[in-house]
Order: sequence, then C-alpha cells, then structure tokens
Amino acid sequence: MSWSRWLPANSISLMSNDSDHLTPSRNEARVLTGLAASRGFVAGPAFLFRTTTTEQVPEYGIRPEQVPHELARLADAFTLTRAQIRSLALELSKRIRGDEATLFDGHLMILDDPSFIGSCKEKITTKQVNAESAVNSVAERYASIFAAMDDAYLKERSQDIGDIAKRILRNLLGGADPLAVRVEKPCIVVADELSPSETISLPRNLILGFATDRGSNTSHVSLLARALGIPAVVGLGSISEQVRTGDALLLDGTSGKVILNPGQQERLAFEKMVARSRTLDEKIEEGKCLPGATSDAHRIPMLANIDPGTPLTDLYAVGAEGVGLYRSEYLWLTCDQEPTEEEQTRAYTNVARVFPDGQPVTIRVLDLGGDKMPHYTGALYKEANPFLGNRSIRYLLSHPEVFRRQLRAILRASAHGNVQLMYPMVATIEEVRAANLEVRACMSALRAEGIPFNETIRRGVMIETPAAALIADALAAECEFLSIGTNDLIQYTLAVDRVNETVARLYQPTHPAVLRLIDLTVCAGRARGIPVSVCGETAADPVMAVLLIGLGVDALSMSPNLIPLVKKVISQVSIEEARKMAAIVRRMTGTSANKIYTYCRNHVLKLAPDLLYL
Repeated sequence: MSWSRWLPANSISLMSNDSDHLTPSRNEARVLTGLAASRGFVAGPAFLFRTTTTEQVPEYGIRPEQVPHELARLADAFTLTRAQIRSLALELSKRIRGDEATLFDGHLMILDDPSFIGSCKEKITTKQVNAESAVNSVAERYASIFAAMDDAYLKERSQDIGDIAKRILRNLLGGADPLAVRVEKPCIVVADELSPSETISLPRNLILGFATDRGSNTSHVSLLARALGIPAVVGLGSISEQVRTGDALLLDGTSGKVILNPGQQERLAFEKMVARSRTLDEKIEEGKCLPGATSDAHRIPMLANIDPGTPLTDLYAVGAEGVGLYRSEYLWLTCDQEPTEEEQTRAYTNVARVFPDGQPVTIRVLDLGGDKMPHYTGALYKEANPFLGNRSIRYLLSHPEVFRRQLRAILRASAHGNVQLMYPMVATIEEVRAANLEVRACMSALRAEGIPFNETIRRGVMIETPAAALIADALAAECEFLSIGTNDLIQYTLAVDRVNETVARLYQPTHPAVLRLIDLTVCAGRARGIPVSVCGETAADPVMAVLLIGLGVDALSMSPNLIPLVKKVISQVSIEEARKMAAIVRRMTGTSANKIYTYCRNHVLKLAPDLLYL
C-alpha cells in the first residue's frame, strides 16, 4: 500500500500512487479512542516523541558559606530560563494570533512570581540545600496544588509549572536542550504528553497531527493545535506504548479516534468520513450568517461564552448574537493583583460596545473561591472540599468590598450596552436577596456621584445546584432571567466530578434527574414570564440543543467556534419537532441516560442527516 504522500487535514489522499512505501511494524489494525481536541482528518506515519529525561535531580546539603553561591546559581538559571521562554513566546507570536499567542505569558508570570522564586530562595537559605533540590521541591508542591483543582483549565496549569521546572533544572545542570528533536518528514506526533515548549518547538510544516496519552480540551497541546489548525486527539491512554515511529496512523480529530496500522477497509471508511467532513464544513460556514432560529422561524438566540482573553472580532465572525456568559474571574486569575474598578469597567465596556443593537452581554460576577483563587491572595490557599466550599456568591457575600468594586464596574459598563449581571452557584433565596441589596447600594452610590448607569439593568441567577432548580419558582420572583449552568448542575446532581476520568462515564446530561431539574427551571421561568437560557457545555451539543429547545429553553450560550454548527442544525428542525421529541423524553423517566441520548440523536439525524455523524 502507498503511504508516502501525507497531506494536511481536509486535503488528504489515502490512495496515492506515490512510489515510496511505509510498512507498518504490526499488521493488525487497532482503533484507539480519546478526546477530540482539534477537528480534522489526517493520515501519516507516527513519530514517537520522547523528551530526553533529565538526570535524577541531585539533592545534597550545603554549608552556610555556600548559600550565596547557590542563590547566585538560582538567579542565573531563572534569568536564562526567562530568556528562553521569551524566545519561545516570540516564535509563537509569529505563528498564530489571538489569545493562544499569549500562552507563554503565564510561564513568565510564574517565573516573575515573588512567592515562587522566594520559596526557592527560602529552601536554599533555611534548609541549606542545593539549588536543584530547592527548585524541584517547590515546583512539585505548586504543581500538586494546581493538579488537585477541580477547574479543568486551572488543573492544566500544573503542566506549566512542570515545564518551567524542567527548564530551570536543565539550566542549573548545564544540560542540552532536549527539545532539539529532528523531525525530517511529515508525521503525526505521538507522545505521552506535550508541554507548550515541546509543542511549539516542533516544525509546523512537518506536523500533520497530535496524538497523546494524556491531556484534555483545555491542555496546551489542544489549545495550540486548534490555533494552528492541526488535528489532534488527546487522552488516548497508552498510544505512546503501542506505537513505534513509522507506524501508519489515521487520525480523526472530529470524533477523537486514532487507527493504528489500518487495512483497506479502514482506509476506505476514513475517506468517506473526510468527504462528509468537507460537506459539513461547507454547511457550517452557512450557519455563521443565519439568525438563531428553527426552520419555522422560532427565535433561539445563539450567544457566546467568553473570557477577557477572547478576541472580540471572533464574535462577529461566528455570528454570535450576544454574550450569554462572560467569565469575569479570569480578570483576577490572570493578573498579579486584583483588578481595579477602572480596569474592570474598561474590560466590561469593551465587550458591551461590541453589541450595540441591544444584544445582551451577560457578566457573571466572580466565580472564585475554594480551589480557584488568584495566586496573589496566596496560591497555597486550599479547602478540603472546594466543590462545597466558600466559592462564587458565598465568597462575594463574605468579601463585600470585592463584590462592590465589581458591581460598580458592571453598572458603569451598563451605560454603554445591554449589560446584564448574573449570580453564580446560588443555593438559597437569601443569597439572591443579599446580592440584590448590594446592587441597590452601589446604584445609590453611583447616583450620588453623578456616574451614569442603566437603572433597569437585568439581574439573573445561575441554576447550577439542585437546590436552585428545586426553588426556581422562588428565585424567578427575585430576578429578570435564569441561566442554567449544566456543567455544575450535572456534577452536583449526579455526584460526579466532571474532570475525573475514572467516573467521567457517569457524567450524563440526559440523566432523567438532570432533565427534570431543567424542566422545573424552564417551567418556573415561564410562570414568571422571564427567559431561561443554558450556558453550560450541553448547549454546544447539537443533539442536546434541539432537546433543550423542545423543553422550552429560550436561548443557548456556548464556545464561539461552535455557534455556526448549532445554528445550522437548529435551522433544520421545527419548534414542533423539537417539542415532540422533548415530550417523549419526559416520559422516559425509567430509561437510562444513554438510551435517552441515543433516541434524541436518532431523531435529530432524521431531521438533519447531513449535519451529524460520529
């Protein structure tokens, strides 16, 4: 078989007549399933990437008179590491634009963090150990803290610390750069895990795809792969142990599958998937220009979930009809100090001005606390059970000065667009009433100061806990809209950690209990005449989107890049068809979540057969 012409995604030919050949090392085809990290299809030979391991970290005691020398070695290593990372950052900025281009800013922040280098110096000075031992110990402690966090994005930041620590240790030991990997031919890179440094060090023109044992949709290799337009599958478990350099691979970054040493049957099926992908991509493009609506013109606004780093021009490009979730906490998590009221006002106003025609910009007030704390408050802050700790609205009500600065900024931004504010992780009516009192107090202060704001700004409650869903009727009387955060609602209802791969299979959006809570919330909103939206990841699944619309949800909010697909699928389905499907699902209370989802998918497939495939 001919395998020499390896073309980029969406332009591959598996039946090339090229004269070169690649002979698989093992004949039996195997299908490995992981997470679809970056869409696209590609075929090519594997390149097994293994970072040269650093020698065992030397650990030994030093005499008091040697402390200055070790501190000097530490300072030199930090300086060299900083220069190396700046060089990588420059290289990255040449390759991509947008938020991912600032990826190495986080590395530099860690290097410049006084607590990080201060802890290393303290180890050397007080414990009288060598610089390598100090760096290794401190880095492991910091990495373990981030790895234990339940927020997927922050969990992945433990990799940043590991990446930096390896560089510092290598510079202390005077070792060669293990990233000087010789990739000479187009290939699919296979690895246990890839750090940002490793990913960006690889030659872009020769990398067809990525396949890794570990990783998530928020890992660096996933972020960079999407930004660079390289198909990727992560979380494959043990592909690096099953593959040798030169093995033939088919990689499907759309469904998260990798085929090792495919035969004729697998190659033909793969080509069909590529053809269907091209058709799908063309139809998705059409979705960008469509209004969010069913085939019979029932309006369902398609909103975007964003953070402060999201390029605002992207929102126009994908046809977003407003912002359903602005994650304001990232203003705190990405800075070395609490943002001032003025800084917050500018950030919120910039987004509000993007949608001048009355389209909503919904700002979630700080979702901080527990495991998700800014490093400048003491990165080592950790609760025994952060899921159930002092977080979100609880944190804000216990830190009123922080809450008031943010509320003032949101109110000031409301003078420049249709800004809405939203309370996260609500469990009691008292929390909403206390938050509303703070809003009214801030309004009074701004009036006294002569600062303009929207006197009728709409306030909403996030339904993320079963408690909130069960009292949604009471909560609806205290606000102007409800927004269902399905990510947390599912994990709190089912007692499943959504980032724990050992129980991930139990995280089921179509579990009858979850659907019943969504139904209760929609009914509560309808009874009070207020809209109900969904801003969790469930909204981005076209199958679930149709079900949610059928259940009576008024708007959907999702990652911007997924808006065109969901728009296009929705446009193929009438509101009556969606309601019919939802009515049947309501009666399936004794049915498993998987069977409910399969029923819904099959139903949607009949209505939009060319838009769904797995």
